[in-house]
Amino acid sequence: MASKFKRFIPTFIPLMFEVLRHFRRDSAHDRNIKKFDKSQEKLSTIEHLVVKLEKNVKDQREKTRVFQLRLMWWLGINSAILIAIAVKLFFFM
Repeated sequence: MASKFKRFIPTFIPLMFEVLRHFRRDSAHDRNIKKFDKSQEKLSTIEHLVVKLEKNVKDQREKTRVFQLRLMWWLGINSAILIAIAVKLFFFM
């Protein structure tokens, strides 16, 4: 029995080295996957873009409010000028 086992030892040594090599490679691959997990980075990028979008929306609302005020003043001045022209035409001939 011992002679049969001694005959297989030279075969098992390279097999064990090959199994250990694959095990090391697979464990290194698993560690690298954990290192390169970019989900946190992607979430922070999305959060940054949302904050930037909120800032742009706030800025656009302010610009829209200012434009509405200017438009109301312009319409009021034009209405006053049109009333003055109509009064001049119809009442002071």
